[in-house]
This record gives sequence, structure tokens and C-alpha cells, in this order.
Amino acid sequence: MQITLRHDPERTIAVPHAERSAAERTVWAREAAYAFAARNDVEEAVADRLSLALEDIASATGDDRRNLLIVGAEGRVLAPLTVFAAAEPLAEAEQAAFLWSPSALLPATTEVVESEQFGPGFTATLLERHGDHDFGFRRWLFVGRNATVGAILGPVAPYGLAFVEEIAAEVLRESALEGFVPTSDRTRVDQLDSAVVRVGEEWQL
Repeated sequence: MQITLRHDPERTIAVPHAERSAAERTVWAREAAYAFAARNDVEEAVADRLSLALEDIASATGDDRRNLLIVGAEGRVLAPLTVFAAAEPLAEAEQAAFLWSPSALLPATTEVVESEQFGPGFTATLLERHGDHDFGFRRWLFVGRNATVGAILGPVAPYGLAFVEEIAAEVLRESALEGFVPTSDRTRVDQLDSAVVRVGEEWQL
């Protein structure tokens, strides 16, 4: 199934999913980073960071996913966005495993969202600890009648999510998966949303 990500080239860099050698990835990442910097009047130091990030993302591409690097706050915040496709609806246990993380430090912030191409979906924002570092992540899930689309934004410094998450949300609103049949049934996304314990809901007043 073909994933098409529509994105703003002034705020994002698409990472080719074709397999490349390590040397080829290094050359591509540097060329793409400096081309982006030149188009957007970005400092050379930022271009170097872009190059390293792009090379890292390019090493983890595959046929079942598409990758973008989102650039926020004039290059001070960089965040990978990975969009996955599965040619079947995921079981509820698989949905939960994708959305939630055992590394989460706080309850998730969640929202029911809508996409013209993917129908109703669910998104969860989590603060997670990996090793000695804390990162922000945002995940999206759209379960159609015949397929599933999932997306992960991050890792990114927790404060940085505010600069990149709306860019990622816009990409998902405008993108498409060939052959994906959306559903109008919101039961499952409402179930996911109602299952979240939000900070303050159980406080004794």
C-alpha cells in the first residue's frame, strides 16, 4: 500500500525510503540539509544538525513507513515523524501497545481527531524516560475498515513538542494511503479516549 505524505518543504524534509548504503546516506543527508538551509536562510550550525538527524532517520526507513524530519523554531527544534501502514485493521491489544508506552512518566494527553482521508483517529502525547533522558512523543492511530495508519512524532525534547506537533498534525490531515477505506464509526476512538485517566479527575474536592 502506497503512503503519500503531503508536507510543507519549508518546515519539513522528506527522507527517501529506498535502501541505501551508509556512505550514500551520509552524502544524501548532507546535501539535503544544506539545500534546506539555503532555501530557508538557516545558519550553518543548524545545517550540520539537520545533516546528522537526516542520516540517523535514513538508516531506519522501510517499505511499510515514510519518514519526515520536522524543523521548528527556526531550526532549534528537530523531530522525526514516522508514518506506518498495516494492510489490516489492528486488534485492540495491538492498538494499545502502539499508543501507550511503559516508559511514560505521566498520564497521556489525548484527543480524538478527524482526517478527510483516514476518518476518525486518536492521538496521545506522552512524556517518556529512556535511559537518563526524558523525551516527548506524540502518536496517532487511524483504524480503517481494511487497513491501519499509525504515526509517531519524536523523540524530541519535551519543550520542543509545542513547536512541531501542529506541523505533524497538518501532514497527517493532508496525507493519504492508497486503498485505505476510512470508517465513520467513532466507537473505538471514543473508547480509547474515555480509558485515559487525566490528571485531576480523581482529586478529592
